[in-house]
Amino acid sequence: MTYFSLEFSMMMIAFFAIYWCFKEKYLTQNILILIFSYIIYILINPYFALVLFVYTFFIHYFALLIFVRRKRNIFIACISFAILNLCFFKYFASIKDTFDQFLSLFGFDFLNSDIIFPVGISFYTFASITYLVNVYKHKRIETFLNLATFLSFFPTLLLGPIMRSDFFFEQIHQKREFKHANLIIVLLIFGIVKKVLIANYLGIYSKEILSDPTSYNSLELLCAIYAFSVQIYCDFSGYVDLVTAFALMLGFTLPVNFNMPYLSNNLKEFWKRWHISLSNFIRDYIYIPLGGNQKGKLRTYANIIIAFVLSGIWHGNTVNFFIWGLLHGFGVVFLSLPFMKKVSLRKIPYLSMFLTFHFIAFAWIFFYYKTLTGALEYFNAVIDNFFWKIEYEHIYVFASFVAIFILYPLFVNFKEYCIRILNITPLLLKPILLAFILLLVFTFMPNGIPQFIYESF
Repeated sequence: MTYFSLEFSMMMIAFFAIYWCFKEKYLTQNILILIFSYIIYILINPYFALVLFVYTFFIHYFALLIFVRRKRNIFIACISFAILNLCFFKYFASIKDTFDQFLSLFGFDFLNSDIIFPVGISFYTFASITYLVNVYKHKRIETFLNLATFLSFFPTLLLGPIMRSDFFFEQIHQKREFKHANLIIVLLIFGIVKKVLIANYLGIYSKEILSDPTSYNSLELLCAIYAFSVQIYCDFSGYVDLVTAFALMLGFTLPVNFNMPYLSNNLKEFWKRWHISLSNFIRDYIYIPLGGNQKGKLRTYANIIIAFVLSGIWHGNTVNFFIWGLLHGFGVVFLSLPFMKKVSLRKIPYLSMFLTFHFIAFAWIFFYYKTLTGALEYFNAVIDNFFWKIEYEHIYVFASFVAIFILYPLFVNFKEYCIRILNITPLLLKPILLAFILLLVFTFMPNGIPQFIYESF
């Protein structure tokens, strides 16, 4: 089951109707959210739901232990368990052969050691860490049901955004109201258009070229990585738009996760606009505990690189993700050097955006390819195929990306404009307008809905 399936749509409509029948009883609404979230997760895979339930059980009692004892070593042990649990599932495929040999050594070779990576485990692990930290620092404990609702909250369960425990529990203890109807409609349309149309078509285009880079000229290879850069943004931000709308439908707000990141004038700004909840999590739970910028410049630079490398290897355990994190780490460190503070390109915004975007697109190459060999093959093809014949259609595609880059800043307030249009649209016309837009989308969409890129993280 996916959030774009007809089954989910029907279930969501039914749940929405039942949920608001208990408008005056937010405790009942909380239980309904918990039940619905687990139903969704079970329909995806019952095994995933079991892992989540067992994990929630342990986190609840770890929190109680931290709350009662208030010992730093106990707190560190509990956090370590959460991290090791994530690492076990995330990187088990890499150690499976060694693990099988270990089982065989002790006569347990008949056991099946195949373990599926549970979708969403990274995001509910990060959420649980924010809860344990909050218990340790502020001595605020929640019931098992509230914790289970927080960790399984279906809008954030699968791909985030990472929601802090205090941000969620502040809302779960309050009576809710249904509002922001026009914003919900706009977010739903944005999410569907970004994923179903833009990301899918760009994915089809880029995959054909990037899967066999030696067969294409340099301009096509450049356009392909442009396409992937836009695809990964529309794919992930489209998902966030969608689940933000779901949360608003239930009276909850989610943290902002994207703010037009390709408008960034430098790499530091990019990480304030891209996957904001993850950037803030890394800053508050990795960078600052390492010492942040309080222990001298060299230590600050080292902390920045460590934080980005950890971000990279969280995405995957190949050398490419390590390089991807390292590139961003060194990029931010370079911008933090004293002489760079005197260099400012903000007076030439398109130039600074151009340089920043191309650095990010360059780094995406290591994100796209699973192996270093694949990434190097792409770079070699760009150089070797530079003088290959270029067709007019290749120039048109390149010109389209240039036009998008130039026009992109004009869309800063596009969402607000769409909401204003809906505000002045008569109520009877809104369903017709929505149906017309969806009809266009589903008429021109490609066949099938590929999985979200970030599902594997």
